[in-house]
Amino acid sequence: MVNNNEKEFDHYLDALKALEYILKQDDEYYQNWIKAIQRDIKIWETQHQSQQHLGHYGGMGSFNDIGGGPYFNNIKSIAFRLAGNPDDIASVEKSLGILGLQLDGLNCLNCEYIWTNIEKIETYIRNHFIRGEVLTNFKEGKLLNLVKKRYGKDLPNLDNKYKKITDIAVNSDIPIIRVKKKKFTCPKCGSKKYDFEHWILNNTGDRFILFKLDGNALSDDIKSAFK
Repeated sequence: MVNNNEKEFDHYLDALKALEYILKQDDEYYQNWIKAIQRDIKIWETQHQSQQHLGHYGGMGSFNDIGGGPYFNNIKSIAFRLAGNPDDIASVEKSLGILGLQLDGLNCLNCEYIWTNIEKIETYIRNHFIRGEVLTNFKEGKLLNLVKKRYGKDLPNLDNKYKKITDIAVNSDIPIIRVKKKKFTCPKCGSKKYDFEHWILNNTGDRFILFKLDGNALSDDIKSAFK
């Protein structure tokens, strides 16, 4: 049982209502999930119970299988964390993890040439900046306000963000291929044999460094690059 009046913001309720709003943007497709989230909201408002929300996750066809973009995915993770302990606000940021916040690229297995492309840069920008936007509004209890204002719209100042990240990539010796493609051949030798590479910002935010998708291997100062 949680005394909701002791909290400045009702972060859990805010997250649930933000999820409800996003799902309602396609209410015919998600009507069953909308009803489930509305039940969670009612139970929280009347009984201050949150554990039932955890039952939506895990297994095939669960809430985890819904793909709704970075706003939805980040807020879904927040709701899951708070359903386990609505008062544990401090651990939410760490619980969101770091997958999806790295810049992805390719490494030619024949000549060892590395590169990324425009599509990966755009994905990185959206994931990286939306995570920061979500966390800022979560701390202020404004997730619902955020998705009402921003969901389904492009990022503000996208051109400036794109220039910033592309400049950092170039300064980090990561070539950017300007043509979007689903399948790649090496731009240098033409080989179709490649492996995946991943980079993250260093702790000063001015250079990309190699990253092996193991968040536990990151020092605290590098982890700050994901905020």
